[in-house]
Amino acid sequence: MSRKKVKIGLALGSGGWRGLAHIGVLKVLEKNGISIDYITGSSIGALVGGLYAYYGNIGELEKIVDNIGYLDMFHALSDPRAELGLLKGNKFVAFLENYLRGAKIEDLKIPFKAATTDILTGETVYLDGGNLATAIRASISIPIVLAPVDINGKRLVDGGNSTPIPTEEVRRMGADIVIGVNLYGNIFPLTAAMEGQMKLNAREIFRLSYQMLLNQMAKKNLEDADIALNPKIPEGKFNLFKNFVKEKGTVLCGEEAMAAEMGRLRGLLERRCYNSLSLGDRLTVGLRVLVPPIGVRIPIPQP
Repeated sequence: MSRKKVKIGLALGSGGWRGLAHIGVLKVLEKNGISIDYITGSSIGALVGGLYAYYGNIGELEKIVDNIGYLDMFHALSDPRAELGLLKGNKFVAFLENYLRGAKIEDLKIPFKAATTDILTGETVYLDGGNLATAIRASISIPIVLAPVDINGKRLVDGGNSTPIPTEEVRRMGADIVIGVNLYGNIFPLTAAMEGQMKLNAREIFRLSYQMLLNQMAKKNLEDADIALNPKIPEGKFNLFKNFVKEKGTVLCGEEAMAAEMGRLRGLLERRCYNSLSLGDRLTVGLRVLVPPIGVRIPIPQP
């Protein structure tokens, strides 16, 4: 008797410090016995997704985040000024290598692709081979802040500039079910409380305009997702150099968003795959194994 497994793909979106919510999403999936078969990530999503694809469990990733402190972040980002950005980013690669140990993308426990943007063509370039730390560094290359990364004749910057949530690519990798995580979905519209926290100067107007553009692109990307998550992350100031352990609230936002969709995810898994079973086949859905009744095979329409 054979056992069939539904292939699940996770597309982790860009969004800076809000990316801590991705950890919460992964925690809930693991807790419910839902394994991820493919991962794509853009910017901070590539960082979290790449680390998870390397370690294969959320516990190791949480240890890393909990142990990162002010001095770690300061040294990782204290590169001399580069010609094409405020920071070279070389020290950040060295910082990542402390945890990735020269890992190659093609050798990861979970198939993974990092989304980047070719600054000369505007096209999304997916990195699916080579040094993982370098791929993550390319995906998080925020224009002006971090210098572009040259790979295979292409000058690459932040993946969020072209594809904030790489849902379409993770489906192309072979995912039957795609979960997409949008970190911008709770920013707009601004509430009165949020508006009161910020002073609308030129910098804030630029920041909000940029995030508005990213949010519109992210919404478009989510149209390719079967499960679309929009963690309710409070808008506010964030000190990049703070110990990330102090931002547990952002992780919880990701947990809440994924937990709210677990029932729908299980139902989707069962509906999509139950009708594909032959007699005697077994279907794995998280921690459960479903066996269709002997002699009964009822097709269920795709949602």
